[in-house]
Amino acid sequence: MPRLLVIDDRDQTVEMVHRQLPHFETVTRCDRRIPCQVCEERTRGCPLRCAHDFAQAAEVLARAPALPDLVVLDLHFALPEERLLPEDKSSLPPDPKARRTALEGLRRRQGLLILKRLRALYPALPVVMLTTTGSDLGAERPDDALVYLCENEVVDSRSLAAEISRALALSHTAQEGPVFWGRAPGMTELRRQLEGLARSPLPLLIEGETGTGKSFLAEHVIHPRSGAKGPLVVTDLSTVPPSLLAAHLFGARRGAYTGAVEDHAGVFEQAHGGTLFVDEIGNLDLDLQRQLLLVLERGQVTRLGDTKPRPAAPRLVAATNADLDAAVRSGRFRPDLFMRLNPATRLRLPPLRERRADLPDLVRFAFLEALRSEPLRPLVRAYLARFPTPDGFDESRNEVVFGRPRAAVARPDAFTVFISREALARLGAAEWPGNQRELKLLAANAVVFCLTQHLDAGEMAQAARAPAVLDVPDPLVARLLGGEPRRAPRGRGPGPSRSGSRRIEVDLTPQGSFSRLSADVERQYLRALYEACAGDLARMARELLGPQGTARQVHLRMNQLGLRVRDLRGAS
Repeated sequence: MPRLLVIDDRDQTVEMVHRQLPHFETVTRCDRRIPCQVCEERTRGCPLRCAHDFAQAAEVLARAPALPDLVVLDLHFALPEERLLPEDKSSLPPDPKARRTALEGLRRRQGLLILKRLRALYPALPVVMLTTTGSDLGAERPDDALVYLCENEVVDSRSLAAEISRALALSHTAQEGPVFWGRAPGMTELRRQLEGLARSPLPLLIEGETGTGKSFLAEHVIHPRSGAKGPLVVTDLSTVPPSLLAAHLFGARRGAYTGAVEDHAGVFEQAHGGTLFVDEIGNLDLDLQRQLLLVLERGQVTRLGDTKPRPAAPRLVAATNADLDAAVRSGRFRPDLFMRLNPATRLRLPPLRERRADLPDLVRFAFLEALRSEPLRPLVRAYLARFPTPDGFDESRNEVVFGRPRAAVARPDAFTVFISREALARLGAAEWPGNQRELKLLAANAVVFCLTQHLDAGEMAQAARAPAVLDVPDPLVARLLGGEPRRAPRGRGPGPSRSGSRRIEVDLTPQGSFSRLSADVERQYLRALYEACAGDLARMARELLGPQGTARQVHLRMNQLGLRVRDLRGAS
């Protein structure tokens, strides 16, 4: 249920909200856990239904466990001097008449001063400001995408309800961030699930292959829509040395271990009151899983080498590309921690190969994002400075066209990127083992190549070409995709070399970290060795670990890497 906070010196506005928007919850200064609409104090002139000045609003927001979805803020406040912003009024004129005039000016623009304070404390909080038609805001008129002006001669209940509903819908869309949802069934289901789960305080589990955008989803959708007042803290456990994982998660006192030269807070403590995104949670050993479970249950953490518990109650969003169900069955993951992660409501991010129908739009989206990205902005500016562009150039009108370059199609006021249909077909047929991360990297590399190619051209080439047209060559797309993967001859598995060791070919693709890259190489090797040994795990163990190796060790390692013997046997 959406939650509103009304800040107004009078109670008429909150009455209109109760009357016209009964399906919304109102954030009040009252500690009672029942809605105002059914509270007997409402008819007795209860003064706690809304905040009447900035001090009361700040108190409500500081005490609330989560931010409201929207603030309804009046512009004019008929308040006594001591309750007006700014608190320090020493700059006001001492002459009584001039002081009264200055105070009246503060009352007429008090809503703007409150808005400025709210923005400094809560930058992402949407606000509907109530103004009358013709209010002369001048240079102080809010230029903020999250501020919506409700301008009417008289603010009535219907216009207020319509403006609140419109602002909530717009801010809801804006909070989804730069996400392309598409029409794939997996993304449709994901979006439907997030409608309710994003605001839930319970832990959330996200599953998906490497590069599908798990941390991106947490940063741009889950955390902004959670209403949490605290920060978003992102950590990838695969990048932390195992010996430092406990200190990284829970913090440590100075001298708690070699190299701990000062006290530091762990990520749970840093994210208190906000959102903690933990990637590769399956990398935790059983002892750390036990400690993590205790932190989740108690909402407190004790740093290494310390005895003092500290508050640590973030909303946990855990992610993994491993099969945690299999890890629970094999004893590598605690079942009680798994249940604490709320697996019944887990989210699954589909890989690109399950979004083939959306791939043309995803390619277009990736290229447009690359042109607008901050890392490429200096290169884009250098391009626009060298080549003539019209005064009305607007990067928001950039387009991606599938086909050969044609002057009639190119925009005169923005970039036009041409990608041939042959190249698009090649992109659509690719396997994309790196998923969205790989597609974004390809788009960024292609844009850099095209821009630098024109910047490195001579003056004659500059004068002859149309401005802001980028043609992505087919050979470039093939090269960035890595060409056709090389495969071993049919009928031959990885054979032993003359020295007795075994040699195979592996396909290297960008993985984002060395640990993920090595895990991918190991998966390819074990899969090939499984075929060469005809599925004999004991033989694989002898070849990998020597005479002391056991089939159980090989089976456990394959499970850790996500290789199921049952699936490999079926594929063979």
